[in-house]
Amino acid sequence: MDSIYWIIIIALLVLACFDLINGVANDAVNFLNSAIGSKSAPVRVILSVASVGVIVGACFSGGMMEVARNGIFHPDMFSFHEVMLLFLGVMISEVILLDTFNTFGLPTSTTVSLVFGILGSSVATSIYKINTCELSYSVWDFINTEKAMGIVTGILLSVAIAFSVGTVVMWLSRLIFSFKYQPRFKWLGGLWCGVAMTAIAYFAVFKGLKDSTLLDKEIISFIDQNLTLSLFIAFIFFSILMSIIQHLFMVNILRLTVLAGTFSLALAFAGNDLVNFIGVFMGGLDSFKYAYEVVENGGSTASITAMEVLMPGKAGPTNFYILFAAGSVMIFALWFSKKAKSVIATGVELSRQGDGGIERFGSVPPARAMVRSAIALGRGVKKLIPARMLVRMNRQWDPVPQPTNPKDRVAFDLIRATVNLTAASLLIAWATGMKLPLSTTYVTFMVAMGSSLADKAWGRESAVYRVTGVLTVISGWFMTGLAAFTMAGIVATILHYGQIYAIIGLLCVVVIVLVKSTVIHRNRESKLSQDRLEEITEENILEVCSSKVVESSLKLRDIYSDTLENFFAGDRKALKEVADKANTLSLNSAELRKYDVLPILYKMQSQSLDVGYHFVQALEHLTEATQSLAQFTESIYSYIDNNHTPFTIEQVDDLKEVHAGMMKIMDEYCKMLESGTYIQFDYSMVAQEELLQLIARATKRQIKRAQRNQSRTRSSLLYIGMLNEMRFMAIQMRALTNDERNFVSA
Repeated sequence: MDSIYWIIIIALLVLACFDLINGVANDAVNFLNSAIGSKSAPVRVILSVASVGVIVGACFSGGMMEVARNGIFHPDMFSFHEVMLLFLGVMISEVILLDTFNTFGLPTSTTVSLVFGILGSSVATSIYKINTCELSYSVWDFINTEKAMGIVTGILLSVAIAFSVGTVVMWLSRLIFSFKYQPRFKWLGGLWCGVAMTAIAYFAVFKGLKDSTLLDKEIISFIDQNLTLSLFIAFIFFSILMSIIQHLFMVNILRLTVLAGTFSLALAFAGNDLVNFIGVFMGGLDSFKYAYEVVENGGSTASITAMEVLMPGKAGPTNFYILFAAGSVMIFALWFSKKAKSVIATGVELSRQGDGGIERFGSVPPARAMVRSAIALGRGVKKLIPARMLVRMNRQWDPVPQPTNPKDRVAFDLIRATVNLTAASLLIAWATGMKLPLSTTYVTFMVAMGSSLADKAWGRESAVYRVTGVLTVISGWFMTGLAAFTMAGIVATILHYGQIYAIIGLLCVVVIVLVKSTVIHRNRESKLSQDRLEEITEENILEVCSSKVVESSLKLRDIYSDTLENFFAGDRKALKEVADKANTLSLNSAELRKYDVLPILYKMQSQSLDVGYHFVQALEHLTEATQSLAQFTESIYSYIDNNHTPFTIEQVDDLKEVHAGMMKIMDEYCKMLESGTYIQFDYSMVAQEELLQLIARATKRQIKRAQRNQSRTRSSLLYIGMLNEMRFMAIQMRALTNDERNFVSA
């Protein structure tokens, strides 16, 4: 066996492991969001339940591997060498694509990624073979496009149906229970959870276990033939069981139902979506084994011109140890992948009840237009409903008071969590029975978004940002197929023409991309993660908040000093670096105010109102000062970068005098902030006034120079602008120091 095939099969194995990790990071959102968002149990318990579902689903996964082997292309039309490069092109592109989506916390469909990746790689391989062998075939003779078209149809169906069903079911559920659901739930809880458990069990059997080896085929067939009776018996059984558990054992059956749904979705995910991660590797492994036997029997790999071993019905049962190993890798990713947490956080934040806190997305014109249209539609509908009925209906959506401790708050309650799981389970199981290619990712995500809309989680303060997030995710879904097809096609083409050199080069590219994406993800999440707030308690809140202000103030002083020094030296490259630093500092200060103010104030509830007021004011002055610094450095860099006329000796002398006064006052303020001692604050007013007078005199002298035509227009504008920004920074730094002094002493 040639060494190139050993390299390919080892590369496929390693890439399959990465694909498992990336796949779980992306698809964990499907079965964890409801449980984590509602805090139905501690995170460790939720992950443990999901882990059991994953390992059971993986170990008893059935014949889904055929999709990767022959579902998209006709293997008998390709040689062994072509198939191995085809598979390698799919795996390289899929690992890069899924890792990119995970880096930015966007859930996508691994099924779409796989199908269109195989399609793109197959098309590229077909074109290469037709051109090099001068065949009379067309590309479509090599390709089976039916599966790909089914996936495209599934995308459209998934988005529309799931969102509509989630909205309607959640609206009816909230109309029945309201947010204060406990009194009614005492009497209706058994029936409610009976319906939910029946739907979850139906989903687990017909989606998670139908093609597995865990249940006997005769049992599945009997249930399928007597579906109505089976569902009715299951409903009676679960209703009675849930009622007994609720009233005799005083257990919160909603939590049990959510955990059961989590287990069911995790089982189905591992059982059916495992092909998305290791299906290509398994196809490559079967091809490798077949070729190895041919070589051992005296043949050669070049003689294998038709891979009939990959045809339907030719594959034996998948090795149990491989399935167990795959399940173990998936569990590892479930527990330790930081990117999985980012994807989950996206789904939870977009469906979070209430305004305030972190909004992961901005706003775009389509989102604003949709929100305005929805508001107008709502006003029109309200006019058609009698006022008395409208009042009664609105009472069902009266919010309940949030706990004072942020750790006790939930993104949404258990009623919505059960709706998400029940509606998603029913839709997926129904689509499976009807042979409709609905995507698990699309269904679960869009049901959650529909239920959020019906639950009035998207208020006027947050709707535009949530809609933008949903549009971003959906657009990413539609881009997945195109990106997978294009990338796999390009990679496969490079592999066919470059052979061993291309294999080594592209594997190096994968390593570089994975390392780079990890760095990008770490930097991105450092701004958005709420973990930074968990370190803040009532006891250390003053210390932590002060350290944030002090750290930013010191950076501001250093960047300002470097800017002037590099400007006097005319160092364009260094000015570009400090301009970037100033812009980053400004953005970080804005993020600090945007994302941390309310969460920190929540933790100040036992503190005086003055403490909260001074902290808000300090952040406001810090933001203003850093924005002024960013404008200051950017204008200087732009002036130097455009090669404008240097400052005159008189301008430089005046500017250096002001700069010395500026550094003196900034050093004093930073020294007070670092030490926490503000005895000299009142005395610093003298230096502050001297600085302002220096700036005023320098401004007047520059005006005289401009009137005498001793200075260019652009030079005068920059000079006066610099003096104004320096004056503004000095004022803001004094106000910041004063508020920090009051904050610490309050």
